[in-house]
Amino acid sequence: MRIAVLTQFFPPETLAGANRVAALVQALAEVGEVRLAAPQPSYPDPVAYVGAPEPQLPAGVHLARVAPFSAQSRSWPARAAAESAMAWHVARAATAEPADVVVASSPSMFLGPSGLVAARRRRARYVWDLRDLTWEYGSESGVVSGPVARTAIGMLGRAMWWTARHADLVACATSGLGVELSRRLPGRRVEVIPNGIDAALVEALDPTPPPASDHVRVLYAGLVGHAQGLDVLLDVARRAPDVRITIAGDGPRRESLEREARTGGLANLVFTGYVPPAQLVGLYHDADVLFAQLLRSELHSTTAAPSKLLEYMAAGRPIVYAGEGSAAEIVSSAGAGVVVPPGDADAVVHAIAGLDETERERLGRAARAAAEASPTRVDHLRRLAALVAELA
Repeated sequence: MRIAVLTQFFPPETLAGANRVAALVQALAEVGEVRLAAPQPSYPDPVAYVGAPEPQLPAGVHLARVAPFSAQSRSWPARAAAESAMAWHVARAATAEPADVVVASSPSMFLGPSGLVAARRRRARYVWDLRDLTWEYGSESGVVSGPVARTAIGMLGRAMWWTARHADLVACATSGLGVELSRRLPGRRVEVIPNGIDAALVEALDPTPPPASDHVRVLYAGLVGHAQGLDVLLDVARRAPDVRITIAGDGPRRESLEREARTGGLANLVFTGYVPPAQLVGLYHDADVLFAQLLRSELHSTTAAPSKLLEYMAAGRPIVYAGEGSAAEIVSSAGAGVVVPPGDADAVVHAIAGLDETERERLGRAARAAAEASPTRVDHLRRLAALVAELA
């Protein structure tokens, strides 16, 4: 069986999309030959990967690279045009040779239509590993506004739903997204394939207590984007000057937030930018509390569950989660932390203050136990690989 895989991210990049596809490729290599196409490593900056070796690939996997792609500091129209072009280049490279099944994995929604066209051109079956409903989030959150932009996002949305309706299989990572897709795609096959956790990361993370400190140290690690609403951490820093806050990661909101923190003289708030995995492990070890948030949104609440939550739990640290829906349920059901309303800085401050050392240790132990009991990412994605083989 010949499988073509399209992705925007792949190791040595380390964000969630790259991690999922790496595990997917490992699982697919067990059932067939894989031709994988991805841009040159470029998140958050192509310069960071100059001289970096390509990852070691499983036997039977061929990797084709296209030009690097970076969405930073682009307007929405410019980003859409560039991302669409990237998706077509990736699709062409992945299907340069015959394929029995084409698999496109988000987060880039543009890989969906390009993958479908490439699959049909090759008379292959098509699987869309759809990570989120990006085209719906933009209009719901208000990030995309104005009559022209709303018309454009409406046309884009119709194209994306058309693509999903014509896929042979749509996979997604959360049960909430699975329910929404099944509702919107009656009669189509939708399968929920959770992200799972990286077994190597569980082993690398040290759940022992952090080093002693006179201050509570709070860490956010992940995308610094619009949906994360990290303005709230600036408000927390103002209200709780004794709390030390670190924001580790990059994204479209980082520069503006960092500028605001600098202007406001928030010496207890630090931005690290993108950090490699080894350094991130150290940040986890030094943290007392881990923070995550998704802003209030009907779609986000029902469909999204940040993959970082499993990583947080593996670190053996208590979580303060500002959000609702399935992600809040993950934290609560594991007994891994405290859930507060999104965007409420006073509630976040109160939650942090309520976690004394004994409570932090108790919640951290529960979080670590939940992570250790979770199936690994490869275990989950072997089920998707079996579905791909079934289609072929």
